[in-house]
Amino acid sequence: MMTGSGPYGDMEMGGMFTVMKIRANLAHGDYRDPGWYQAPAGSVAYAWEGEPPPAERGGGSAPIGPETAPFKVRKPSASGEH
Repeated sequence: MMTGSGPYGDMEMGGMFTVMKIRANLAHGDYRDPGWYQAPAGSVAYAWEGEPPPAERGGGSAPIGPETAPFKVRKPSASGEH
């Protein structure tokens, strides 16, 4: 295994591995390294810090349970119905 450096830390490369750098604004035949892609602001995940927001329940006010589920579930038999 080999490692390389990426915009978010090390990348492990094992087996068949390819890093492609594709940009819409590169000219035909321009083989210079365009550098790492700069993600638009607000589009990269980050670790949440602080208190979690309160959980929101969707839909109606009925409790969620087997009686109110919108689908039927049956337990599969022991074998033979493959």
